[in-house]
Amino acid sequence: MSVQDQDQSPARRICLGTIATAHGVRGLVKILFHGDDPSLLDGTAYTSETKSDTLTITMKNSMGKYWLAEIGGVNDRDAALELRGTKLWIDRERLPEIDDEDEFYLDDLIGLAVRTADGKDAGKVIAVDNFGAGDLLEIKPLAGDAYYLPFTKDNVPGVNLDKGIVTISSAEGK
Repeated sequence: MSVQDQDQSPARRICLGTIATAHGVRGLVKILFHGDDPSLLDGTAYTSETKSDTLTITMKNSMGKYWLAEIGGVNDRDAALELRGTKLWIDRERLPEIDDEDEFYLDDLIGLAVRTADGKDAGKVIAVDNFGAGDLLEIKPLAGDAYYLPFTKDNVPGVNLDKGIVTISSAEGK
């Protein structure tokens, strides 16, 4: 791969929301937002982690666990319903910098080495998911199938981004 090819690769993207459903008859949508600052979705958002398709979003207001939003060019309920399940991505560079060394973005954990509290290699973080009950680290151990570990202080007593290590209390609950 040439240097020119590398420069043209897409920026790393972060999924910040999912269009849940339509709201009303004028094309508004409900967005399940995955973060702390919904204004990050105000403007242009990608509809894929790698492709260039975008939506223009105007965030309106909070509706409990959802945010009401207007999508450019979507003017009726049927068009809004077609967007259900669409993931909304932004470039990683748009996220604010974190000054506190004890804070980090969950996405930054992906790819880090996993070690037990007694220093033994336990694999690698391959994903961070949340299915509704809290954040889960998906860990691929050195041997065997990947498993989920709840991302709690008891299970994950340490994260050191500088060293690239996530410390867990024990491997697979052992």
